[in-house]
Amino acid sequence: MDKGIVSAGVRLSHHYHDGTSNFSFEPRISGSYYLSNTLSAKASYAKMNQYIHLLTSTGIGLPTDLWVPATKDAPAQDSWQLAAGFAKDLKDISTTISLEGYYKESDNVITYREGASFLMFDDPTNANNIKWEDNITSGFGWSYGVEFLAHKKMGRFSGWVGYTLSWTQLQFDEINMGKPYWARYDRRHDISVVGVYELSPGITLSGTWVYGTGNAVTLPLATYPVNQHVPNLISSYMWTETIQDYGKKNDFRMAPYHRLDLCVQVHKKFEKYERTWEFGAYNAYNRQNPFMYFVRGEHKHNPRTGESTYVNKLKQISLFQFIPSVSWSIKF
Repeated sequence: MDKGIVSAGVRLSHHYHDGTSNFSFEPRISGSYYLSNTLSAKASYAKMNQYIHLLTSTGIGLPTDLWVPATKDAPAQDSWQLAAGFAKDLKDISTTISLEGYYKESDNVITYREGASFLMFDDPTNANNIKWEDNITSGFGWSYGVEFLAHKKMGRFSGWVGYTLSWTQLQFDEINMGKPYWARYDRRHDISVVGVYELSPGITLSGTWVYGTGNAVTLPLATYPVNQHVPNLISSYMWTETIQDYGKKNDFRMAPYHRLDLCVQVHKKFEKYERTWEFGAYNAYNRQNPFMYFVRGEHKHNPRTGESTYVNKLKQISLFQFIPSVSWSIKF
């Protein structure tokens, strides 16, 4: 048996947009070494370029993630990643266990400037006259973490358990006073559990449970009125404007996301095709996962004093709760 193997290569990528042409060399190398018949060590390095940027809002309102192309004013995202780990085969139970750590750095990451958004135009007809590149700033990002996977591939019962512990931070000179902050999709804990059981040759049961740390968003901590006074040649007028005081950038965590999906498949093979009925339940225990938050002011009455105070409360909107499904398919 060969003790190890090394694979190396380079990828040449090209991107053309609006008269601008970009070529990038992306070298990569990976290797594995067998410490025994059932234990191996592995490591890899890869350099990558991404010619489509993800613009992500950081507020608590409606998510407005947009994909925009790399341009001369917003160069392609450049990143490299280093990973290393171990894999162990448990042949008696047809299971492979792996543990891997990684570190990744990304340059030319973009985000909205403070207060900017594609939803900020009062008159939509003016949107074509404003370059989206004028509303962004570029910076730096890095990610690191550990991934664990136990995968059972054979037998009447199969499936896997995966767990990732990770950190992702961003840094922009013009955002958050230049201090690093957590990315919106920084997910500290990510768990997936998948099980498939062959009850009989014609019936298969399966279930999937996923869990993830909530997104990082920026939360307004307080609101207060500010009087605005505008003098002119004839007279002057005054109005009151409500100002929101925000906390640290992406310092608030939305509630964690988790759900359970269940499925029953009934197969029947015929001479020339196979028919399958599938009965499923998405989000079987009806978890109300957060899609977005908003702040709403409410009057709070004190029955003892008879006074009424105005307080802000954080409200949650959820989508896609318990959804049953039925499907029928044939395979030739």
